Amino acid sequence: MSNNGQNNGLTMVFAFFTGFMAGAVVSLLYAPSSGKETRQKIRDTSIDAKNRTVELAHQAASSAREGAQTLVEQGKESVHDIVDTSKERLHEAGEQVKTAVEAGRKVSADVRAKIAESIPGVGGNGGTDEEATDKA
Repeated sequence: MSNNGQNNGLTMVFAFFTGFMAGAVVSLLYAPSSGKETRQKIRDTSIDAKNRTVELAHQAASSAREGAQTLVEQGKESVHDIVDTSKERLHEAGEQVKTAVEAGRKVSADVRAKIAESIPGVGGNGGTDEEATDKA
């Protein structure tokens, strides 16, 4: 919807030039001059209108290019910001996973130790399975 201002401006410029051309043609047709002079005036006015239209088109194209360039630059900045934020979040998630894995390993080691202590002949006397087998 932000293009409405630009479209209204271009519409007004187009309407102005259209009105200008219509007025110029009407004034030339009703001017007291010969047919040859009138045709020459119409040619000259048409050439001027063409040149102005081409100039206006070049200005509009230049403005459109600048607008597109600005949008591309803003898009690149947004993408870079998103990538940087994603990298930070990925790093944080990796750190959380490492912390969770370490906590899991510690809990696993504690549970193994408790299980080994509860089984007679395995962990209660501090020996290994081989020592328990040798004593038997």
